[in-house]
Amino acid sequence: MEIRILRGHEISIANQLIHQVFMESIASTFSKEGVKEFLSCFQDEAILELMKEKRLMMIGAFDDDLIGVIGIRDLSHIQSLFVDSHYQRQYIGTQLLNKAKDLMYGEISVHATLQAIDFYQKNGFIPTKTKQIVNGIEFVPMVYHSVNEQRFTTYDQVHEFIASQKDRVYALDNFKRFMNDLCDPQKLLKTIHIGGTNGKGSTTNYIRSVLQKEEYKVATFTSPVLVTRLEIMRINNQHIQEDEIIQYANRYMSLWLEYELSMFEIEVFIAIMFFIKHRVDFAIFEVGLGGELDATNIVSPIVAVNTNIGLDHTEYLGNTYEEIAQTKGGIIKDYIPFISGEKKQSCIEVFQNICQQHHSPFIQVQSIENVQDTNKQVTFDYRGYHVILNTSAKYQSENSALAIEVLLYLKENGYIQFNHQTLVEGLKEAIWEGRFEIVGENPLMIIDGAHNKEGMEAFYQSAKKYQKIKIIFSALRDKDTHSMLELLLKLTDDVTVCEFDFYRAKSAVHLAESFPVKIEKDWKKAIDESFSHEGVVFITGSLYFISQVRPYILEKTRRSEE
Repeated sequence: MEIRILRGHEISIANQLIHQVFMESIASTFSKEGVKEFLSCFQDEAILELMKEKRLMMIGAFDDDLIGVIGIRDLSHIQSLFVDSHYQRQYIGTQLLNKAKDLMYGEISVHATLQAIDFYQKNGFIPTKTKQIVNGIEFVPMVYHSVNEQRFTTYDQVHEFIASQKDRVYALDNFKRFMNDLCDPQKLLKTIHIGGTNGKGSTTNYIRSVLQKEEYKVATFTSPVLVTRLEIMRINNQHIQEDEIIQYANRYMSLWLEYELSMFEIEVFIAIMFFIKHRVDFAIFEVGLGGELDATNIVSPIVAVNTNIGLDHTEYLGNTYEEIAQTKGGIIKDYIPFISGEKKQSCIEVFQNICQQHHSPFIQVQSIENVQDTNKQVTFDYRGYHVILNTSAKYQSENSALAIEVLLYLKENGYIQFNHQTLVEGLKEAIWEGRFEIVGENPLMIIDGAHNKEGMEAFYQSAKKYQKIKIIFSALRDKDTHSMLELLLKLTDDVTVCEFDFYRAKSAVHLAESFPVKIEKDWKKAIDESFSHEGVVFITGSLYFISQVRPYILEKTRRSEE
């Protein structure tokens, strides 16, 4: 027997089963008013409307044909539970109920018909009131309190626990089994899956901004973060709250340990449940590392996206552009369109071959025209749109053009609606923290997470228009810092390398090599001294470095203005 979440076309079959079982076994105990009320609640239109509003999830049991169904409303209420009369007393109802309970946390309610009270009591439900009669339907309100280990009372405790798990695993077997045993709830989300070497977060943010401008409810899963780990999962650009993380941890901790999930897998799972609970219209998942074996590859996207291919994380992903493209192409799934901004022909051919194997349409970003960049804005033309971006980072023209391509695909295939003005304004309003972001005006201070060779090349193209440049730089041990410093020294001879608190950070001495750069291990001291610079100050390198630098500069600037 298979138990899984029902797909849209199966709702009518589920309703037929519900009607049949009701009329055979229950209707005779209802008043005429009650029968009429019940049947009206289980019309296809009524159920589909609830599902469209993302308030109802239905799980079915299959023995070739559908033999049982349970409905979950708002992840907190058992809306229905029916089993084909030929399969009753075989614990199918109990199995369906257990699957539902696995997906819910906190207080779970049910309006138990008089015949079902004993069943629910045997499964841990407790009556909360005496018999009620509403619109002719008699029932007893009952509740079940889901597992709550009460181990965590603060977010810091949860963060410490999650961080203590395996950092990453390079196989998805445990995570797939875990999600499958929970009926693969990720399939309820309309997901956009974005991979690539650089620009994933920016592309995600441009798509989010336009969709949100059109008043869609948009979830994003991105990493790394700049202020708090909570930022990894957001809805309409607002991160998850600490109390909700605590609830998930107390509910699912034992299961995470039982299935030996990694830190990143736990975060992906929390994001999925968070997005489902808050009934988002779209969920955009940024790949963490690679593609095929990344935890985000558990999702079932409506479109998969690739920004570009660079020689990053070669110890995991491959030593050539083609090998890395093959790994990142692992997010391509059967019949799901794949949109890419990649320009290297050798990588394009890899993607084309993978798409052909999966019968997936391959869509490429078209030529971007009339790109202009100033110290405040970037403008360009793409597919009939004249785009203005509130950034001086020239490279964002490529990320936003890719975002436009994704948005046009969604519009042309009936997923969304937007007009010309909404797209243009949504792109202009999008600000992505830590990516060529102005954090100070006197002197002009710009931070940019150019964390690898390709990112630094993009940074160089945007920074070379400035004069009187001072640069503060730090990076991770596994990056090609030699090539990165060569580019920085083309911009200025005033380059300072420093260190920051992260276990993979490269020492300032090893960063400097024999380059004509200044060494200042204390990055705070380097930044403090840069405030007297007459020109522009760039702080660049690892996003982990930028995440520490950014709040320090903003706070220092705020205090100086008071």
